[in-house]
Amino acid sequence: METTTNVNPPRKRFNKTLLVIGAAGIAVLGGLGAAYAKLDLFKSAKTVYLEAEANNFAQLSDDFSQSFNEYEEYIKPYLEKPVHSTTELSQIAVDGTPADPQAEKILDLLKSAKLVIQSNADESKRQQSGGVEVHLKDRKLLTLEYVFDDTKMGFRLPDFYPKYGYVDLKDRDTIKARYGEELPKRLITSRDLYEALKVSRDEVASVLRPYALLYAESLKDSQVTINKNASFSEEGYQTSAREVTVTFTDGEGKALLTKIAEKAKADDKLFDLIYGRYHNVAVLLKDSGYPDVQELSKEEFKKEYVKVFDDMLAEWKKTASTNDQLKMVVLINSDDEILSRKLVITGEQGKEEQNFWHSVAFTNGADTYRRYSLFVDDDGQKGEMTFRYKGTTHSDKTTGTIGFLFNAEPEVKLDLSTTFETSKQDKKETGSYDFKLNLKSADQPDDIALSGRITTSMTKTDSERDSEGTIKVNFDKAAPDMPKGISLNVKVKEAFGKPLSIPAMTPENAVNIATVTDEEIMAIQQEVADAAQSFMMKHQDLFQELMPAVPMP
Repeated sequence: METTTNVNPPRKRFNKTLLVIGAAGIAVLGGLGAAYAKLDLFKSAKTVYLEAEANNFAQLSDDFSQSFNEYEEYIKPYLEKPVHSTTELSQIAVDGTPADPQAEKILDLLKSAKLVIQSNADESKRQQSGGVEVHLKDRKLLTLEYVFDDTKMGFRLPDFYPKYGYVDLKDRDTIKARYGEELPKRLITSRDLYEALKVSRDEVASVLRPYALLYAESLKDSQVTINKNASFSEEGYQTSAREVTVTFTDGEGKALLTKIAEKAKADDKLFDLIYGRYHNVAVLLKDSGYPDVQELSKEEFKKEYVKVFDDMLAEWKKTASTNDQLKMVVLINSDDEILSRKLVITGEQGKEEQNFWHSVAFTNGADTYRRYSLFVDDDGQKGEMTFRYKGTTHSDKTTGTIGFLFNAEPEVKLDLSTTFETSKQDKKETGSYDFKLNLKSADQPDDIALSGRITTSMTKTDSERDSEGTIKVNFDKAAPDMPKGISLNVKVKEAFGKPLSIPAMTPENAVNIATVTDEEIMAIQQEVADAAQSFMMKHQDLFQELMPAVPMP
């Protein structure tokens, strides 16, 4: 019996092994390719730079949208619902011991003072009312009340005269003839301006996108260089970075600006965006009857719009060429985020670079840092404007510093620095801010130095916002006979949704300023004089304390 040996290879298993090895090889090569791409080995310097710029623009757009959405969320109740608010300023204290005994009495009396501001507004119905109350020693001393609606403005001092004095804008012709004052037809509200000027993010993005593409297409590879072994260091944060340098000669800069100006001049979307807001505001002012509003027609506005760019182009064309160059240096991390940007002007070979912009922006774990600086160096006049923010967020608490510097010495220097701590838990937000302000001016012989502390606490619900806080200001360079500081407490209570009750202006409770007769004015003056005398007698103890040498009537 013959036995036959099977010598055929296991083809199916062999093929499967090859597939596994091949797939593994492809995966490895693909991973290496992705790593190489991440390391920019296959990217030009221009590509690295433009990808970082695109990422930076997208981040800025997201940040702007988030901030705008937060603003809209905050202001929405004020625009859509009636709002009743009470603001109370109390415990007013002045730090210092004046040499004058009478002044010391006034300061002591001030400690018992309280200012209460009532405000009621319904933007949807264009109605407002409220008043200001002055309290002294637990006594309501004086009250001023006001009422506004679409066309009326009314005020009264009930302690001196019970009726409102009001102006009705429907009587504007009579008021102009009698008093020479030209008034509008109606009052403009913050909601009116908001609606006239608002613009959507998508509308702005669609207008700006072609200019970003124009810039990218105009940039030549020869203008961009890269150093892949650079590093970034700021405020204790260090990381590896790629340093990209973009250079524009005088000719290249003019060529790019010329392309942008020519495109903008013919850009109907950009024109409509600008003209639309101009038209909205102009129509709002005209319809409201504000004087001296002369709106350009769309054709006239277009001529002025085009002229702006024609003037620019003509100015650039006649400007003589120079050896100056614009150099932009950006540091980019591995996530294509621009960490810093510096713009400098370089002149002829050997000439010192002139820095006119430097910005830094990064997030490192819980830390966020921003710094934006603008420098001016013109005919020996040097200046700087810098804004700084540094914040560290852990859970619901953020601590950090904010600073603003405006330096145009020897003319003026303003230096403001703030250390803050804020927290947000459920419906409650708190904050404390310690600040220092130094101001120098060539027009003032003495420098101004202030320091102080502000604390805030706000509790929010769907229908209410309750806030309270303290303000303390120290005059660090006060003269010996001047106060060293002032402090006060602030309380604000806001309620949303409850309808307003606005008093109607009738002959029984109000006097129309446009139609009041001379006889009525004389009667009002007499009544006010009698009320003033009664007011002085009623509060004579306070007035005697303030002015003991003045005899009471």
